[in-house]
Amino acid sequence: MAIVSYWYSLGCMYLILHWRNNADGAKRLSQYGCQLFSRVADCRHLELPSVPQDLPSNIQELLLDYNHIGSLSKNSLLQYPDLINLSLRSNSLGLIDVEVFQRTKKLVSLSLHNNTISTNYTLVSMGLRSASSLRWLDMSQNNLSVDMVTILIRNMTSLEFLNLDYNVIMRLDSSVFEGLTYLKELSLRWNYIYEIEGGTFEGLVNLKTLNLAFNLLPCIENFCLTQLQVLNVSFNHIEWFLSQEIDFDFQLEKLDISHNQLLFFPLLPKHHRLHSLLLSDNSMKFYGNLMDENSSYVDFLIQENNTTTVTTVSLWEGSIPSDLSTLHVLDISRNQFDYLPRGFIVAMTSLSNLKLNWNCLEVFDLSYGQITNALHTLDLSNNKLSELRINISSQRFDQVTYLNLSHNRLQELPKNIFSSMEKLSTLDLSHNLLDLCSHPGNVVANQGCVDLRNLASLRNLHLSDSGLNLDNQNVFQGTLLTHLDISYNQLKGLHFLLETTRTLKSLSLRNSLYFSGSVDFSVFQSLTVLDLSENNLTTFPASLTDLALQYLDVHKNKLISIPLYSTSQPLTRSLNTIYLSNNPFDCCTLNWYNILNTFGTISIPDRQQVTCNFSSNYMSVQKLSGSVLQSCHWKHGGTLLSLLLTLPTSVTLLVALLLMFLTFKQKLLQLFKLCFMTSSSY
Repeated sequence: MAIVSYWYSLGCMYLILHWRNNADGAKRLSQYGCQLFSRVADCRHLELPSVPQDLPSNIQELLLDYNHIGSLSKNSLLQYPDLINLSLRSNSLGLIDVEVFQRTKKLVSLSLHNNTISTNYTLVSMGLRSASSLRWLDMSQNNLSVDMVTILIRNMTSLEFLNLDYNVIMRLDSSVFEGLTYLKELSLRWNYIYEIEGGTFEGLVNLKTLNLAFNLLPCIENFCLTQLQVLNVSFNHIEWFLSQEIDFDFQLEKLDISHNQLLFFPLLPKHHRLHSLLLSDNSMKFYGNLMDENSSYVDFLIQENNTTTVTTVSLWEGSIPSDLSTLHVLDISRNQFDYLPRGFIVAMTSLSNLKLNWNCLEVFDLSYGQITNALHTLDLSNNKLSELRINISSQRFDQVTYLNLSHNRLQELPKNIFSSMEKLSTLDLSHNLLDLCSHPGNVVANQGCVDLRNLASLRNLHLSDSGLNLDNQNVFQGTLLTHLDISYNQLKGLHFLLETTRTLKSLSLRNSLYFSGSVDFSVFQSLTVLDLSENNLTTFPASLTDLALQYLDVHKNKLISIPLYSTSQPLTRSLNTIYLSNNPFDCCTLNWYNILNTFGTISIPDRQQVTCNFSSNYMSVQKLSGSVLQSCHWKHGGTLLSLLLTLPTSVTLLVALLLMFLTFKQKLLQLFKLCFMTSSSY
């Protein structure tokens, strides 16, 4: 959108100037702490009560966001005649003097976001009128009603961009934007608009972008803004969208009606330039299968200005009267479609991105005459698909790069369905019950399986929870996979991955290792992301310490320790993120944890949940008490500690024996003589 683009450009210019002047050593500070560089004064977050007057008189951009400026007096900007951009976001601004902008004739952009201009809006409006060159105005989040807005922007005929987001506007009439003939972009998000009077926007002959998202609109009827290019009415309560049936060419390029309550596909202008149509999160479906020919029309009664008109529209039969050949993106996800009318998609000859996920489709037809060849992204996930139809001999999908069939009921796919997708890069078959072909040339063994072999373009493959028992090689023969997810399967080993070891960078084996014995990852030298969570690993695979992993998830296992003995191991040098919680680590062998903590760049997102076991008690590693550490120290002190423990006891026993000997010395000697004395002959 233009407002975003405008601020993005200003931001880029700000950063470029900031970098350039830092490099040149030209950055200076004013008396009040403002940073000065290249005719820009950055005075944000300085708690200023008023506009500083010690700045260079030739500044063109003045940033005063997040201060305590309550008013702009007559002389606030008097000495800054070259000012082009003024930002006063998030102050306490409630008053603007009538003559404050009389000397700033070059002022183009003014931001008053998050202030209190509603308190004195009549005086503020008089001050704004003196800014005769103003093209960009932001008055969002100011508690403004429609009456206040009408007065504030009256006679501001030079405006091209107007932002009124986050206010309390409830209805719009034809007098609100009267005279704003140069206005190109209007944003009214996050208000309480429930009614728009006819003709409100008709005077805005140059309006290109209109944003009405996050309001309370119940419907759009008689849409006739032929000059509009972008319309966003998402997050309202719209039940139907009806364009005026006129033969004029509409300039509409992007229409967003997502997150509403649409019951029918919108009635679009007959002639338009739509390239993006966003209709997700509604209640739409086609009703032709439920109705007969005599009941395929619906009448809309429209009451306006005490008059009632009836519009009859053929919505039930599913025909789309509008030309959709210019459409590139169609998002009708999260609706209630259980079928699509014949020819519905093929009429969109330029369609490249189609999102049909989260609907109720049971069958989808990819055959010739049902879908366009221009398609490169197709999302059919989270439906009820049990059948996917395609005629390989008559239909090729040379442009498809992304295909998502996850969360369906597929048990079988057409033979060689992917052989016609020569550019397929990402394929998601998760949460289906499919087998992978592994026996080259064996027709019987390969019957009913999905053949992924020799798909040279395939890089990302998702097979999570597909009931796979992958114990055969050759399933990935001829592929160059870099990302593979085979979580929630019952794997009997990893030998089927031998053909991917050279290219594989990301591997997810969550809750999949249903075999005993150690796992050797030493052959996966390109691996940077590995998920081993929710398994029953009792021993950390030692081969991982020699890999340059950046992301590792081992939470929810049965690990007691991790074999990290120094900071020079490849794993510790490359690791960015590791998950460790829900393991019975030994509290007395946490040297590896200390090694991880020595690297400030290693993130442990579940650090607070990491626990260890000490005498059958689990406690937080972060909050280990000194007594536990002391006990571990005595417990694992080694030979020297044992010597230190036994030496005092030995000395004490020796002293006790010596004292006993000295006390009973005489008696002991006499007893000794009596025992060994014998008679001698003369």
